[in-house]
Amino acid sequence: MCGRYDTTGRFAWAEIHRALSTYGTVATAPLNLEPNDDVRPTTRQAIARLEDGAFHVEQARWGFIPFWANGKTLDAACRGKGGKTLSTFNARTDVSPMYRAAVKSQRCVAPASGWYEWTGEKGAKVKHRFARKDGGLIWFAGVWSRVQLSDVGETATFTIFTGPSEGFLADYHDRQPVILEPEEITAWLDCANDTQPFFDARRPDRFEVGLS
Repeated sequence: MCGRYDTTGRFAWAEIHRALSTYGTVATAPLNLEPNDDVRPTTRQAIARLEDGAFHVEQARWGFIPFWANGKTLDAACRGKGGKTLSTFNARTDVSPMYRAAVKSQRCVAPASGWYEWTGEKGAKVKHRFARKDGGLIWFAGVWSRVQLSDVGETATFTIFTGPSEGFLADYHDRQPVILEPEEITAWLDCANDTQPFFDARRPDRFEVGLS
């Protein structure tokens, strides 16, 4: 899964702009993106999406809220039947109904420097950091939404897709985030393209792990 990630190292507006502008026009004015070595769900993080043929970068809440939550409070929008808090920071690649409409029209990528998994028993867990071997940015594949909530107003949200782990990554968790190569970003954001080839391309050899 992907319940924590970081935005340190080469994560900066200049790097994000440089990567995206290789494949198209970036329509967004520069953003002040603060580095964070412990990005958690419900915080606002950078995402990129396509609109009118150009990349738009904005900050969105990590934790998807579907369109049908319009008009609710933030707390109510994040709860399911019986009042249970919904876990929407990750979406499985066997896409559930909550995300199907967004897959067809509202895909995004979330840039990062690395992500974390924990192993071991409760009380003695070991934190592991995964990053690209080449030190480049990681591009998580996701979907986004924009909802109007009664207490906090217009809110952009997103989630990150995860699929079955492969190779050495399976030693740390049975699920891994879907991570795109830079040259795949535009194709992923084109909602006319099938999602499955991106979901199937796990390629664990791109990554390395270290203790954090």
